[in-house]
Parts: sequence; C-alpha cells; structure tokens
Amino acid sequence: MIYLLFAIAASTLILVSFKVFERLGIDSFTAITVNYIIGALFGFNYINWNVSAAGILSSDWFPLSALTGVILISGFVLFSLSAQKAGVAITAISSRMAVIISVILGILIFGDSAGIVKISGICLAILAFYLTLKKGKNERPPLSIMLLPLAVFLFMGLNDVILKVTQYYFIGNSNENEMVSYAATSFLFGFLLGIPVAGYRYFVKHQPVKIKALGAGIILGLLNWFSTYYLLKGLAVMEVSVFIPLLNISVVTISSLIGFFIFREKLSLINRIGIATAIIAIIFIARG
Repeated sequence: MIYLLFAIAASTLILVSFKVFERLGIDSFTAITVNYIIGALFGFNYINWNVSAAGILSSDWFPLSALTGVILISGFVLFSLSAQKAGVAITAISSRMAVIISVILGILIFGDSAGIVKISGICLAILAFYLTLKKGKNERPPLSIMLLPLAVFLFMGLNDVILKVTQYYFIGNSNENEMVSYAATSFLFGFLLGIPVAGYRYFVKHQPVKIKALGAGIILGLLNWFSTYYLLKGLAVMEVSVFIPLLNISVVTISSLIGFFIFREKLSLINRIGIATAIIAIIFIARG
C-alpha cells in the first residue's frame, strides 16, 4: 500500500506542476524533454551505476524499454496536442479512462480476480471519471478532432500494460536492480527522442531555451521518476486491476480537490458527486 501512496503523490504533483508551468509561462515541451534525462540519471544513480551498456543491450527487457520510451514522450506530446485541440476536459477523461485497458488485460492475461465487488467498483470508477471531469456542453470538441483524445486513451493504457508485461515476464518481483535499469533506460530513450524535436524548435523555429524551463524539467524529471518507480514496485506486489484503478481514481480525486482549494477552480454539483463516487469506487476495488 505504501507504494500506491507514493505513486499517487508523485503522479498528482506532476499534474499540479503542469498547472504551475502554464501560469508561469514555462515551455512545457522543453521541460518534458529535460525531465527524461533527469529521470534517467536519477535512476542509474539510484543503483550506483551498477549497470553497463552491454548489460542493458543484452537484457530481455531492452526492446520493451525502447518501446516504453517512445510511448512516454509520445503520450506527453499527444496529451498536450489533445488539450489544445480537443480541450482539457475530454483529454483528462480520455487519459484516465485508459484504466479500462489495464484492468481488462489484468483479468484476462495475468489472472487477476474479478469478483462482483471489483467489477462494480470498476463500473463506478468509469462513472466517477466522467462526473468528476464533466464540463459544459460548449467545451465538447467537434468529431473531426476526436482522434487525438482516442490516441491519448490508447497510449496511456498501453504504457500501463507494457510496464506490467515487463515486470511480470522479464523482471519479476524482487530484482530491483533490473527494475530500475529498465525504467531509467526507458527515460533515456524518451530524452533521445525529444532531442531532435527540441533542436528543430531551437534552430528552425527560433524558440529559445529558457533557464526556468530547464529548472522545471529537473523538478518534473524527479517527480516522473518516482511516479514510474513506485508504479513498478506497486505492480510487483498488487494486482494490476486493483493498483491502476486505485492510482488513477485517487489522482483524479486529489487533483480535483487541489484545483478547487488551491487554484480556485470551480466544481459543479456533478463534479462533487463524481468525487464522492470515486471514493466509493476506491473502497469497492480495494475490497474486491
């Protein structure tokens, strides 16, 4: 349970960080790119650099780390594009609804239990996501740009599934060194993929790299690393169909409360009902 709490804290702080970046006029893409090299360095340092390039290249999980790196940075970019084109509300719903993918695969592939209480909790969770993040009708995007939220949904769900596949089939529950090496290598791939885009923006689009964006990337990198690390640790000791829903519901609920009390965002009656529904869903899934 402690891994779940740490994962919730780190994931929530990532969302809060993006809100702060927007208010301070910080370039999110620069921060996203920097965050991955910081996460990679922090991860390798965590295991005292007890890893070699040859060891990484020969690891069974190496291809999956490359795929994870692609999904990590692509997911952030898609989230950003979808928020701009389709709206923040529907993008948030799409990213958190991705829990359905990991839950279904957890039950079908990894043999997670699927009692009536858990299934009821999952159904309530889906309803809670919708109610908590529901906005006015005027914010609904046209059908022509619905592919972006769909892509966010698929990438977020795929990321959770690949993390579980790697842990379940290639790393196991106790090999922390391999677990950290995999996560850090994935972050390194994310950074390497961001470099060409960052170079294009700097040399072709003449968008300067500001110090505050670099600082924001360092903070984001540490948060992102801890989020990924505790996600892996949690998946090793908890069922994916329990851990992922609890994580996502908690992040949505806490973020909504932070938005209301700190950022003074308005919560409608339906939003408040959604938060209450999410709490009930958490209880159901945890007891299922």
